[in-house]
Amino acid sequence: MEQTNLLGTSFNCKCGKQHIVPTKHRFYEDNAFDLLLDTAKSITDGLNYLILADTRTFEAAGRIVEEKLKFGAAGVSHFIVPDNDGESPAADAGTKDLILDQAPPADLYIAVGSGVINDLVKWVAFLRDKPYITVATAASMNGYASANVAATIDGLKVLFHANACQAVFAVPEIIINAPFELTTSGLGDVLAKSVSSADWRLNKFLFNDYYCQFSVDLLKKLEPVYLDNPGEIKEKNPTAFKALFEALFLSSIAMTITGTSSPASGGEHLISHTIDMTADRDGRKHDFHGRQVGVSSILTAALYERVMAIDKPTFIDMPDTINSEFWGSLSPVVEKEYAKKIPKFDQAAEFLSQPKNWDRLKALIKPDLVPPVKLKNCLMQAGGAHRFMDIRDNGLPLKKDKFLLIVKHANQMRERFTILDLALMIGITFEEIEQLVEKWVS
Repeated sequence: MEQTNLLGTSFNCKCGKQHIVPTKHRFYEDNAFDLLLDTAKSITDGLNYLILADTRTFEAAGRIVEEKLKFGAAGVSHFIVPDNDGESPAADAGTKDLILDQAPPADLYIAVGSGVINDLVKWVAFLRDKPYITVATAASMNGYASANVAATIDGLKVLFHANACQAVFAVPEIIINAPFELTTSGLGDVLAKSVSSADWRLNKFLFNDYYCQFSVDLLKKLEPVYLDNPGEIKEKNPTAFKALFEALFLSSIAMTITGTSSPASGGEHLISHTIDMTADRDGRKHDFHGRQVGVSSILTAALYERVMAIDKPTFIDMPDTINSEFWGSLSPVVEKEYAKKIPKFDQAAEFLSQPKNWDRLKALIKPDLVPPVKLKNCLMQAGGAHRFMDIRDNGLPLKKDKFLLIVKHANQMRERFTILDLALMIGITFEEIEQLVEKWVS
């Protein structure tokens, strides 16, 4: 099926699933907000609409959205999600509970913002069993049409399934004029696809997990626009921005139709999540998710390149428990996740030790890998984070030793098997990882 005909459809896929795309509309055009009211009325007969935004996104788009909806709507109100200790709101259980307690009920919820606001509104709308629509304020992340909620619960970064939005609205001028770090964060997030897709193929090959080639291929036509011409992002070329936004949107569709984040999230995301979790644990501020993901994608691509160069691997015993000294107070929740992964180590080692399976794996993975040099050059020329020291840790450059410790332990935080696990299993040493960090992200 063509990408342009996906919205609001259901279809049978070669992967064996019937894919359902709940999002019915996507408007990326100058007059997108003029289409809000008619779209809202097509979604619900109720006329009580609630706009949720933070202080910044309300000024960027929320105020004009409210004005547009007041013409013809019985009741339009807004709720400003409060900042978290002077910083932007957090997508966590406490903020979700605050919205449920203080925000008025509505027939339709309208998320005005990017990652955190969308996750919170998606969560609240799901719990209240109401539809929601999204007004994008930046090309900063790949969750606009995703049914997944990315949140922090008991200190652990988790993903869980809710309902996708009914429509996405974006005005190019607002997207292009968003803080530029948000744009390069979105670029970092979408570039992760090259390594996350490899991780997904890896799990299909090793464990016969579900895999969908259609969802992997969704972005292929758009990738050259920003991957081969990153300077166009830096120069704020409208065509490049439209391609980036559409790629992020299609990435979210891929996650929704497959029911998993695997099309867009692998080992590179585990590194970013570990940065977030340890920062939150220690009361420190972390950087934008996509900036961390972009740097981590370069490194995991380099890890894949190193692993794929091995002719015949030997396997080492993996730890049967997490490093509690590293995880500290997070140890109980991380230990539960890691325990689910432990059986996979023996299963993978046994399978890959069989004749020809290692060569079969390399033949499967290598053709679609994007080299780390291409990812690095893309982010560097676009003006994005491409070195570990570009990542902010409590407002300061992240230190190498800390980054290395995070990379070494990130595989422990989630059950999903990734290149981080495979590299450790075949004996890629801490010293070799440090060399890759020095070469690619220093």
